[in-house]
Amino acid sequence: MTLKDLAKIAGVSISTVSKALNNSAEIGQKTKARIHDLANLYNYQPNNLAINLKTGKTKTIGVIVPSIQNNFFAKVIIGIEEVLNASNYNIIISITNESQEKEVAIVKTLSNGVVDGFLVAVGEETQVNQHVEHFNYANKRNKPIVLFDRVIKSLDFNKVIVDDKGIVNSVVKNLVKQDKKAIALVSAIYNLSVGQSRKEGYLDAIKGQQEAIVLEANVEDLERELKTLLDNTTVDAIVAADEDAALLALRVAKAKGLSMPRDISIIGFAPTKLAENVSPQLTTINQHGIDIGKKAAQLLVNKLEDSTLDPQRVIVNSTVVHRETT
Repeated sequence: MTLKDLAKIAGVSISTVSKALNNSAEIGQKTKARIHDLANLYNYQPNNLAINLKTGKTKTIGVIVPSIQNNFFAKVIIGIEEVLNASNYNIIISITNESQEKEVAIVKTLSNGVVDGFLVAVGEETQVNQHVEHFNYANKRNKPIVLFDRVIKSLDFNKVIVDDKGIVNSVVKNLVKQDKKAIALVSAIYNLSVGQSRKEGYLDAIKGQQEAIVLEANVEDLERELKTLLDNTTVDAIVAADEDAALLALRVAKAKGLSMPRDISIIGFAPTKLAENVSPQLTTINQHGIDIGKKAAQLLVNKLEDSTLDPQRVIVNSTVVHRETT
């Protein structure tokens, strides 16, 4: 069933059918209702390929994330989907597994007429190398990009970020007020911009108060370094910059027989369900991933509707959820 067939059955022009199906104000309600009924009766489906060729738009957005094992990115995608669905956009989700090569291939492939724009959390290799050529490639093809959480500062794109530095700074200052004498920062994401921002927040808060204790290593080495730290140093608080570091800190502290929060307090970035189902329950920093996804998606929709809009930098505030480890 084509528009032409439907117009013939309805006894109206093809233009009238098209406008009616798109709910144009030019067409009366009775005519709209009759044409919609006929379209349903004959199971009419619009030819999206033809529409895309005519308009130059695909009504599809590419969402690129480093991982879907990370609960934070899963929450962001929920927020993205809510906004894009309401704006009648489809979504293609691609996972880079932190690979620059894979990220480049995805962006270049989807830029060639597959999507109208991108929502991207940059992979680790891309951040470390500060590689931006593929993003410029997409931008030159009028495929707007909104970066979220993990961003590249040099790119003049819309960005939605978490107040990583501010929230860690606030957490550490609060621990100092609680008379914690030795506060350590533990991180397995020291290569990422978010990890560096969290470290900056820690260092700013600890400066002039006590000696900084920073452990930065990959997951495989971090547990050993944590054990060495707690064997040789009295630490009464740990701020974990990521989920892996938080779980390792909890495990090592329990293995040493430390009572939480009496002997040591632990605060980390970890998903709510995980935090509530470990023992003791872990105090966490909530980054509000759904809100980040909504804001990033809305920025992209706005840009697609008005290409003259200037890039914005939106900051989403995090909150601390206190549980049994503090």
